[in-house]
Amino acid sequence: MRIPGYATAAAVLFAAASAFAGEHVVSIDARAYQAEHVTMLVGETIRFVNDDTEGHAVFVPNAGHALNLGNVDPGEESVFVPQKPGAFDVECVYHGGMHMTVEVK
Repeated sequence: MRIPGYATAAAVLFAAASAFAGEHVVSIDARAYQAEHVTMLVGETIRFVNDDTEGHAVFVPNAGHALNLGNVDPGEESVFVPQKPGAFDVECVYHGGMHMTVEVK
């Protein structure tokens, strides 16, 4: 049995729930992550946006959180949604001085 308006109501509820989920945008510019530290909750999104003129690689070396988001070319972005609490580092494998920390609660 089809309930009129059910799909619309479900879409509205999904959009509302998504609006409450946090998103943290980290610009990559001047060979640096434009945040030294981000604190977020499990399930929130962290978006790395390359506003620089050269490519970078977003890499998490920490055991338990290890992740390679790969190359992020100028004008592109890469997204990560942590699924467990803990702290981890984010590095660019091309530029040794580029790093930041993320704490997930």
